[in-house]
Amino acid sequence: MDRRGRCPTRTATDEDTLHRQMRRFFNTAGPCDPRKHYMLPAERRLGAVLELVEREQYFVVHAARQTGKTTSMRALAAALRERGVAAVHASLESSRRIDDLESAERLWMSAIHGEAVFELPPGQHPPEPPPGGPGGRLGAFLRAWSVALAPVPLVLFLDEVDSVASYPLVNLLSQLRSGFPSRPRGAPASIALIGLRDLRDYIVTAKDGASVNPGSPFNIKAKSLTLRNFTGPEVAELYTQHTADTGQGFTPGAVARAHELTGGQPYLVNALAAECVDTLVRDRSIAIDESHLLAARQSLVLARTTHLDSLAQRLREPRVASVMQAVLTGGDEVPSHSDHFVYCIDLGLIHPTARPPEVACPIYREVIARELSLTAQDNLVLPRARWQRAEGTLDAPVLVNQFLQWWRENSDFAVRHAPEGYREATVHLAFMAFLQKVVNGGGQIHREFAAGSGRVDLCVEMAGARTVIELKRVRPDRGTLERAVRDGVEQLCEYLDTMGEREGWLIVFDQREGLSWDQRLWCEDRVVDGRTLYLRGA
Repeated sequence: MDRRGRCPTRTATDEDTLHRQMRRFFNTAGPCDPRKHYMLPAERRLGAVLELVEREQYFVVHAARQTGKTTSMRALAAALRERGVAAVHASLESSRRIDDLESAERLWMSAIHGEAVFELPPGQHPPEPPPGGPGGRLGAFLRAWSVALAPVPLVLFLDEVDSVASYPLVNLLSQLRSGFPSRPRGAPASIALIGLRDLRDYIVTAKDGASVNPGSPFNIKAKSLTLRNFTGPEVAELYTQHTADTGQGFTPGAVARAHELTGGQPYLVNALAAECVDTLVRDRSIAIDESHLLAARQSLVLARTTHLDSLAQRLREPRVASVMQAVLTGGDEVPSHSDHFVYCIDLGLIHPTARPPEVACPIYREVIARELSLTAQDNLVLPRARWQRAEGTLDAPVLVNQFLQWWRENSDFAVRHAPEGYREATVHLAFMAFLQKVVNGGGQIHREFAAGSGRVDLCVEMAGARTVIELKRVRPDRGTLERAVRDGVEQLCEYLDTMGEREGWLIVFDQREGLSWDQRLWCEDRVVDGRTLYLRGA
């Protein structure tokens, strides 16, 4: 076996031929390889990274999971090696949650050493890690390696840095900083720290909330960069690669819908396409259209892939809940500069530029709504009712009337079993759980919600017909029923115009103390500019 683990009788040309014979596919697991997978040029989304490397800077690259960080950084390292640079990408994830500095430091050096031996020619291999006590061995290791390489520069891309435990993390950053003045002959010429979050967030976490200068262990950072999502034209470009290989096309509507559903999030863009071409439409003579994309979306949401499941688990974190509750209920505006808000952007949960703040994309909205209403669904016993008309469409009057009766009987239970951190969202989650259980398997629910909007928009599609529903809430601490109804009517009319419908439902939840159910439950029908509005109190 050679240093890359290949059989000596097989040449690089043999490998390339083998890869050409293999059919490329949409990758949803691990880094992409252009010989095996459909992918866009990694350097396109790197922005100023190459320039920072050339300027011998230390910097941070952060982005949500499965956005292409590892693929992009490995591709850049390979490109630098082609230029004669000793560039190595290594993950520090093996030291996750290890508080013992000596053990963590040994794992860092082992990870870097192993990747370097695998990727670099023998003349550039690092020395064996030096002896000595913990806390300075990594710096000594990098210094000895840099001296031996000179004048060839050493560039390190250190992935999963934010997985390193608190005290070891501070020490790691301090050791890297101490070598900075000696670069490029006595330390790595350039280092990129790669992770989910920006440096400031995980330094504060490492310090356990102590009042410190968050940047002090790594105040040599030149810049923090992130990877953007795919644009609409880039989604089309990616999907066209499949068409070129197989002849199976994607209609323009399907491409547009894919970008809309995913917001260009790379994993989701690939996962939707993979579900379509590998499962739903294996006949390459049939083009992928919008109906296939919608079916693929439903499959992804129900399958709860590792990516989506990991995202859902984040919702239980208190600082995530504080932001997501406001977004889910349409309640108070979330300060865009707050640490919690920025943290949710770094995790990929919140759209980075949308104002008012909203969930990053429709697929994430669906996952979040289902996850947070899951307890309510599990404990929800539906009354016996016929929810569908003879033609298969939703019987909205029956649905709403039955929900209001259920809410009167079960609201206390729903409040007691609300997910931790989402008490103010109880009414919204309860209705969505009820709606989901009614519609499950027989239609689709489209949800719109954004912090500061004061509303939740729902649209149910069944048998080709759409039912538009708006949820409003009278805050117990402020607000009046009259204002909630006035705003709700205006917003429902706006939503109906957006959806191209002429009738819809407004449900106003009044949670002020001291009100009887006879006061809370009311009904009124209005006609506003030719639109029929059904107003109900809850």
